[in-house]
Amino acid sequence: MYVKELFYSFQGEGPWIGYPQIFIRFYGCNIHCSYCDEPDYAKDRKNVSLDWVQEQIRPFLDKPIHSISITGGEPLLHTAAIKELAPILPFPLYLETNGLLPDKLLEVIDLFTYFSVDYKPGFETEFSAFMEILRGRPNVYVKYILMKDFPKKDLEFVAQFLSSFDNKVPLVLQPVTPFANVYEKATVDDVYRAFDLCSKYLKDVRVIAQTHKFIGVR
Repeated sequence: MYVKELFYSFQGEGPWIGYPQIFIRFYGCNIHCSYCDEPDYAKDRKNVSLDWVQEQIRPFLDKPIHSISITGGEPLLHTAAIKELAPILPFPLYLETNGLLPDKLLEVIDLFTYFSVDYKPGFETEFSAFMEILRGRPNVYVKYILMKDFPKKDLEFVAQFLSSFDNKVPLVLQPVTPFANVYEKATVDDVYRAFDLCSKYLKDVRVIAQTHKFIGVR
């Protein structure tokens, strides 16, 4: 399996922010967002075994652990590896995904307890199919990266979709952290405009930044 890194830290995004986790970061992604802070560098790709994973997590087992984050890149590109990993991992699994691979989700959905799903504008069909598979599941939230001068139609789509899907599913508006090809943060006006728009449709809208960037942890 191709893993970029494995480490212990704190969840920095979304409603489970601050919980201690083991992170298993898979290598590679099927899209390349302008703000991505985990770009694909071949030098970072490690071809590892199940024994390697067990050895790496062993030092963390005496620490408080909420769950194990299966992240990336896009971890659903690696469903065969996830199926092998899940039986040997001693804590609930937390999926961090771009929400574009519904067929892959079907292969592993029952292995996960928590679901962090991005909404990526331009992939509305894939996102809708992905969320339909998660209908009725607990512990699901949707994240939208809030850019400066964001297009209103993008947020209207996801807010209206979630309103008809389940208006209690949390929608997290995450102001973009400048990185790579993104140089400017969303403004305060952008944040209020986005929040007000989504709150017309949804009961649970939250503005949460990437806190791990502020405290200097991975």
